[in-house]
Amino acid sequence: MGEKREGLKFYRCNTCGNLFFVMIDPDVRPSCCGNEMEVIDTIHGTEGSEKHAPIIELNQNDTEVQVGLQLHAMEPEHRIEWVALTDGERVEIQKLGLSTPPVVKFSKMNGAGKVRAYAFCNIHGLWESEK
Repeated sequence: MGEKREGLKFYRCNTCGNLFFVMIDPDVRPSCCGNEMEVIDTIHGTEGSEKHAPIIELNQNDTEVQVGLQLHAMEPEHRIEWVALTDGERVEIQKLGLSTPPVVKFSKMNGAGKVRAYAFCNIHGLWESEK
């Protein structure tokens, strides 16, 4: 069994698009549709982050995540498919529709560690930030 890893590891089925996440054991290789799922690598603060990086706002009653300083497009050919948030103790994921702007309210996060947000763009992949 591997070391405990902070954050989450996401996997996606290349056949049906199913999403699977691992919170504790980074050595798990889930399978779907008869094949091993591919791990989705995260992107940190590289070119394009102004439209892709999740921005975390810790409010009094909730936690809000906005994708991009300039809101990311939500069109069939280029969109944010889902946003996830974790405080190390809990994970919440919200799938976004085309009519949903990439601004998501989650319950208040107050774990002992850092709060991490993930946003998945169907073209540019998985983006991560922490606060």
